[in-house]
Amino acid sequence: MANPRPSTQAAALRLVAIFIAGMRIATLVQMAPSLATAITTDSRHAATVATWVVALVALTVPAVLVVLRGRPLGPAAAVADVTIAVLLLLAGLWTVPVDLRQGTWLGFQAGYAICVACSLLTGATSRRLYLPLLAALAAATAIYQAPTVTGWSDVPDLLGNLLTILVLGPLAWTCTRMIIRIGAEADEARRLAADAARTEEERRARTAIHNGTAVLRLLVETGGDADQPAGLRQQAEIELSRMRAYLTGDTLPAAGTTSLAAVVTASRAEFDDLPITVVAHLADEVELDRAVADDLAAALRSLLLNVRLHAGAREVVLHAEEHEDGDGWEVSLHDDGVGFAIDEASYGVGIRDVVVGQLARSGVTTAVDSVPGLGTTITLTRTEEPA
Repeated sequence: MANPRPSTQAAALRLVAIFIAGMRIATLVQMAPSLATAITTDSRHAATVATWVVALVALTVPAVLVVLRGRPLGPAAAVADVTIAVLLLLAGLWTVPVDLRQGTWLGFQAGYAICVACSLLTGATSRRLYLPLLAALAAATAIYQAPTVTGWSDVPDLLGNLLTILVLGPLAWTCTRMIIRIGAEADEARRLAADAARTEEERRARTAIHNGTAVLRLLVETGGDADQPAGLRQQAEIELSRMRAYLTGDTLPAAGTTSLAAVVTASRAEFDDLPITVVAHLADEVELDRAVADDLAAALRSLLLNVRLHAGAREVVLHAEEHEDGDGWEVSLHDDGVGFAIDEASYGVGIRDVVVGQLARSGVTTAVDSVPGLGTTITLTRTEEPA
């Protein structure tokens, strides 16, 4: 069974889940040492014990669940979490003495409320749910701690707790949503990259086998060696090497020359059976990169195979020249064959991938001009960028 693709978003959700669990466990650890003191200090032992038990369970169960699920709990759990926190704050009005509600874990409710505010990370996914929950926490905290304010000196402590809920909570919520969104976008980018790589591989496969398929077709149609066009065996060997290199992942040896005139002239030598006139002396001074030369040779071979298979031409002219201002070059192939109606959507693999697509990657543009009954002219142009 194939391993599933790694998901950055899933990893982000696991990170958030671990953060939530760690924060709740940390709150639980801070509360635990005060439990015995809180029970012995408060006269309402049963109610105090009940609030502590509820708080311990409410902290522990979600922490375990988010770790096991690898993601935060949903909106229903967020609502339940805030509801429990609000009820504990209101119960604290009865169970916690006023002097223990500020700056001590004996009155754990304020710290518990802050923990819950920072835990509403993805359970409340929309602002319409998150903001009312946060407001309820802040309001309940204000009610719980209001009796501790006996003068202006006590106001900063109350405002500090409220601002912790109203600032730290939204900050954690916003940052978490950003992290999860980045993870989702990373997954989408990975998917698009995989699709692009698959499309490119399909294109490379079509490019690698197209000319070879055309040569095989000619070999089948011509039958015996005596009927085969001159150079066909040489073309078959070249295409065999190209296909083998594609299948094995090897790189073909670079051509012995990078002269534009030499590449064009060499293409003519493979098609002695066609009435080709080559005019390449105007491109003697043009030097090509080896990669461009290889792509151009494959494109010309594909075009000439099309002429041989489909055109029925009586005359073929292959012309190459350097631009007068020296900023590029142009190669044109003209035949007086049957021609065809130009429709880019109906281009075959040869023109679409081997010629237009492959040459475009080398900075060469392709122009196709054809009229049914009058022939076809294909022009390949490269303009060098100024230094």
